[in-house]
Amino acid sequence: MRFFWLAIPLLLFLQPFAFAETNSSSAEPPPAAPDVSSVIFSRAVFSNGSIVQNMPLVILARGQSSDTVYRAITDNSGLVILSLQNGSYEIDALIDSPSTQGMDFASTTSLIVPSGGNATLIFYQAGSLAGKVLSDGAPVPGARVSVSCPSSAFDYGRINGGVTAQADEAGRFLFRALPVGMCVVSASTGELAGSSEAQVAHGQASSASIEIRKKAAAQDNSLLLLAGALAAAAIAISLYFFAPRKPKAREIPTRAHSGETARQAKPSAAKAAKKSAQPEEESGFDANSPKSRAVLATLSEREREIVKFLFKCNGRAKRSQMQHKLLIPKTSLLRNLRSLERKNIVTLTPFGRNLLAELEQSLFQ
Repeated sequence: MRFFWLAIPLLLFLQPFAFAETNSSSAEPPPAAPDVSSVIFSRAVFSNGSIVQNMPLVILARGQSSDTVYRAITDNSGLVILSLQNGSYEIDALIDSPSTQGMDFASTTSLIVPSGGNATLIFYQAGSLAGKVLSDGAPVPGARVSVSCPSSAFDYGRINGGVTAQADEAGRFLFRALPVGMCVVSASTGELAGSSEAQVAHGQASSASIEIRKKAAAQDNSLLLLAGALAAAAIAISLYFFAPRKPKAREIPTRAHSGETARQAKPSAAKAAKKSAQPEEESGFDANSPKSRAVLATLSEREREIVKFLFKCNGRAKRSQMQHKLLIPKTSLLRNLRSLERKNIVTLTPFGRNLLAELEQSLFQ
């Protein structure tokens, strides 16, 4: 009996621990993290509609947070399977045959996962372009090289990491995948500039040599304009101080002098008109040159309209001026200007609440 009364306090003391153990054992495990990966079925076809059968592809999926490289082989129906996290992607794909020296086919597209989870990769013929930048036959290390091709079959700027590259210490550069056709390659440094045309062939590694020279034309023109302005000022001062004064009382000579002054004003007006037209002649932009036609061929109709207007404005104009003269909505104008900037055809500089657009002169000389 004494043992019974001693056991009751012990049971009351152990009861909370027993209850806690029971609850912990019956609790449900936490839910697993949701799987946000999606399986993407991509079909690869050539631009002529035929299927890319049993061929190795290199696919780069650029996402918002990371880039993923896939190496896959298509099946008999041209299908390849990708696994991507949810989000938006830029998809670049290449076909490089071991039997050729250059890139063979390229494709670019965009994809949103999971909506629109299937994609079609359209492959267009491509080639590679390697070259060297020279000045008087010597390599120019670190030169800035840009390329412009007439075809818009695929986004070659995205595949090559941009339409510009930097020459290495030996002056060499490489664009690994470009559309087939004639491309214009330009190179420049702080004081040197030049360009050349290169034919990109399917599956081949074409070569180009760019000879760049000192950009002295613009400086020479500026010096000539300055010298002309100083000479005109000197003549005006000489006439003011040393020209003979006519007596005020003699009206007839005064009238004759007025007539003579009127006759002399005509050549001055002609000189002024010639001077006002001079900047347009010296601007260096030739819309009919082979390089200009090659660059214009790569642009949309609205982009060509903007570039031709900049030709008329000596290569530079404000956004508000273009909007007023071309009657293009502000949003559309800005979108096309940003597209030209990405192609390194124009440079946009903030100008208060406005933008100043300037053509890349080396592309249109």
